[in-house]
Amino acid sequence: MVLLGKYRPTPKSIKDHKYSWLFKSEWQMIHNRMDGNSFTFFIGGNGTGKTFAALSRAEILGVDEKDSYGRLFDPDNLENHVFFDRTDMLNKIKDLEKLPSFKRRGYQFVLDEAQMTTNAKDWNNKEVLKFSKEMTTIRSSRFSICLTMPTYKMITTDLRQLGTYLCEMFPANRIDLERGVSYSKLHLLSLKPFLGEVWRHRPYLKAKSVHPLLGMPILHQGLLSEFSWDLPSNTVIKNYGKLKKNFRKLTAEKAAKSQEEEIKKNKKMHINDYVDIVMKNPSEYKDEKGKFHTAIVASKLNINLSRATNIRKLCEMQDNSV
Repeated sequence: MVLLGKYRPTPKSIKDHKYSWLFKSEWQMIHNRMDGNSFTFFIGGNGTGKTFAALSRAEILGVDEKDSYGRLFDPDNLENHVFFDRTDMLNKIKDLEKLPSFKRRGYQFVLDEAQMTTNAKDWNNKEVLKFSKEMTTIRSSRFSICLTMPTYKMITTDLRQLGTYLCEMFPANRIDLERGVSYSKLHLLSLKPFLGEVWRHRPYLKAKSVHPLLGMPILHQGLLSEFSWDLPSNTVIKNYGKLKKNFRKLTAEKAAKSQEEEIKKNKKMHINDYVDIVMKNPSEYKDEKGKFHTAIVASKLNINLSRATNIRKLCEMQDNSV
């Protein structure tokens, strides 16, 4: 892995960060309030740096009262903080909830590519519903949870209504690898319970500076148009790469195993069972000329070509006799 030439490590103390006004507020919410989980959403296409920004945020907030790392965010054991599946993250949350509050508050979670396991189109799925309900009932635990996804509306409505703020990453060409910075728009989120809607607005800030020529103080105020994120530490980047590689490997193995089980299951089916399936909706198994096609039959039924050929012949006989 190539290290960044002008890499600037994330400040270990929130008060030293250039956006301390945001992180101090979030720190207070998850540490000093009785009911205050923090949910942050990072959205953007491939290569926009949304995951790295989420990990940078975890590094910033993953310090305890003594500004030391390890308990709330441990770069060397990133598998305890970064998850690609909602079930794995939920299991970790349940384990942490067994601990006293002072040992778990401020713990950092990142659910990467959240749309894969909490997609809005799967709102009626029992597991997705269970996860959404759990997220709405863990407020007293005071966790810091971050979700990354391509678009905001890809996740369920219940999860969107939990948001604290939303970061919209700029296109990939706005990532400055030389400076080690990615750029985004920041939107603060607020739920309007009566309407059941989430409103978003950009922060209005006041900042003081000194005029370079006159030496007089100048007050700058207005909407924050750009929010830049320092890339996470090289340790986090390296370990995240390993974690994602292992996840993809496990996913491929699960898919192969599932396919093998499906093939074994199909072998137990009688050939007439397949014919019945095809004849219930024959148009799906025909080509553009309206004839049964072996490759289509094999693909749709997930069987080998030899068996598909026999099924096609039997289906043609039934189709001609009608």
